[in-house]
Amino acid sequence: MDWRNWTVQNLKQGAAPMKKVWVTLHDFAVTFAALMLALALRGEPKPGPVAGLDPVVIALGFSVFALGVYHACSLYASRWRFASLFDLFGIFKAVCILTLALLALDYVLGPRLTGDIKFVGGRTLVIYWCVQIIMLGGPRVAYRAYRSWRRQTAHNRAPLAALVIGRASDADPVIRAVEAGLGGPLKVYGIVTPLAHEADQAVRGVPVWGTTDQIEAVIRDANERGVTIQRVIIAPEALHAAPLMEQVIGVFRRMGIPAIRLDVTAQSSAGMRPARLHAVIDDDLLIRPLVEVDPEPLAGFVQGKRVVVTGGGGSIGSELVIRSAQFGAASVLVLDHSEAVLHAILDRAALELPPGANTVTGRLCDVRDRARLQRLMTDFAPDVVFHAAALKHVPHLEREVCDAARTNIAGTVNAADAAVAASASAFVLISTDKATQPVSILGATKRVAEMYIQALDASLVRAAPTAGTRLVAVRFGNVLGTAGSVVPRFRAQIEAGGPVTVTDPGMVRYFMTKREATDLLWTAARIVSDHLRPAASTILVLNMGQPVRIDDLARRMIRLAGFEPGKGIDIVYSGRRPGERLTEMLFEEREPQVDIGVQGIVAAEAQAPPLARLQPILARIEASAAAGDDDAVRAAIAELVSDLRVPAKVVPLRPPGAALPEAAG
Repeated sequence: MDWRNWTVQNLKQGAAPMKKVWVTLHDFAVTFAALMLALALRGEPKPGPVAGLDPVVIALGFSVFALGVYHACSLYASRWRFASLFDLFGIFKAVCILTLALLALDYVLGPRLTGDIKFVGGRTLVIYWCVQIIMLGGPRVAYRAYRSWRRQTAHNRAPLAALVIGRASDADPVIRAVEAGLGGPLKVYGIVTPLAHEADQAVRGVPVWGTTDQIEAVIRDANERGVTIQRVIIAPEALHAAPLMEQVIGVFRRMGIPAIRLDVTAQSSAGMRPARLHAVIDDDLLIRPLVEVDPEPLAGFVQGKRVVVTGGGGSIGSELVIRSAQFGAASVLVLDHSEAVLHAILDRAALELPPGANTVTGRLCDVRDRARLQRLMTDFAPDVVFHAAALKHVPHLEREVCDAARTNIAGTVNAADAAVAASASAFVLISTDKATQPVSILGATKRVAEMYIQALDASLVRAAPTAGTRLVAVRFGNVLGTAGSVVPRFRAQIEAGGPVTVTDPGMVRYFMTKREATDLLWTAARIVSDHLRPAASTILVLNMGQPVRIDDLARRMIRLAGFEPGKGIDIVYSGRRPGERLTEMLFEEREPQVDIGVQGIVAAEAQAPPLARLQPILARIEASAAAGDDDAVRAAIAELVSDLRVPAKVVPLRPPGAALPEAAG
């Protein structure tokens, strides 16, 4: 660790206890002052000694007692710069308790010590209650206002004028985030709401300027008042109204005003990071509402675990690496055969994780290298292994059958065997919905990989029902934003001015986000842990709702860019590629679904041949792949996957001779 960072961190750690001391001294002083001030303001003679004690001494003792009440009411659990209604309620509760204590002093202890003499009296109690709340709450609120003003002054010397889109109630957290400086140099001037009855209202002093069907008039009126809107912030709840936001964002993009959003998911995940403002991306509006997995059980399970991620430099693997470290994994080992992507994920981890964490390490390793994989895994001794390494592009694997088998089948066998040899508690295979009744080499190799870990899991359960490694497969739909995903390709085609290529107008696919994918993977590991072991091998799938038509997806993205399909940006149909089919299925009919009690996740009981029958065929596949015999590999795989066949050629839905880039879908 750099010595400057070490010095700063130690100074901060030393400053924290001193701040608590100063806050305690402040509360002691204002409690004493409030009680003495109440006695002075009541308009009666100063009380004499009580049981031989001067009133000042009694007030000092009462102030010490008050510190215990403040602690019990959580007044010292939060910092003044974040003072909120929760803290004010704590002050209200504490002052009420102290007032009742004074009442008891007057009417319970007082008569026994002094006869009928009252130390405080009813009028004094009312005055004390009011003065004490003001003197405790006032400085906290004032300090928060000062810090907010200073932060805005420091960061917003030349703030960008912003507009919030959403209902008035949804605009409140956005305005708070801007005031806290989470979005950079911004100042919110107005709100645009989808509800007409909210016009002329205000939120935190920010007026509602109009409704979403008046956007151009609102921007024009703002310009006439000398306010040039430079950013539009979409409230989180507004994103759920996808058709409306599609139109709204398209309007702003035509006007050249960037749209940003408040990311609150990071704030809700075990408190790892505060909310942030990010650019609105097409992914935000493309799919159903997100499936939220309760982060608390996941964080508790991940805490202190040693994790291996094969293919950890890829799109899913890298997200899994960062998420695991953020959840509190003790150590994460990234295995990847590419030096470039391994270097990239280690750099990203150093940037996004706390300084000096040293949680993420990496080694170069090809999953085809069985000996090296076993050696690295044994030396690291993981608790959980995620197998993300795979070849996954359908048209390429139709031509590279041997390579597909060596990576997707033999690589999975090597990784699973290494995890068992290293005594990992859970092994999670990342599979695909294309493995359901597969017709492509990608789907078929992934289905065979599923069969192996299911058969191996069943064999291990029979040998030791309550101990040892458990293995599970997780089937993914299309993960938005990953390498090779349709969304980045459509975006690039739109930015290039079109055309947008769709393979077939009837093609539909399931979609999920990277965050959903990583949460599903850790949920799978937790499900097969010691506490939630299912009796039989399972396949897990996220409940992704209804599949999305790729043609609709392309049209929506064109509108989000501020264009209309066929007017400026054309859509062309290039025909299905080898190995593609119109629809994907999540489960086969012979895979009965089971309830595992986890909301948003669907499970099915695995159906795989016995390990004894599987191993000779796997050995033949590996030998044929090593010899470079594509036909022999395909024939051996077909013995296990009856649906695999050479698909009929599909005639492209375009005039011959027109050159197009390779179709997306």
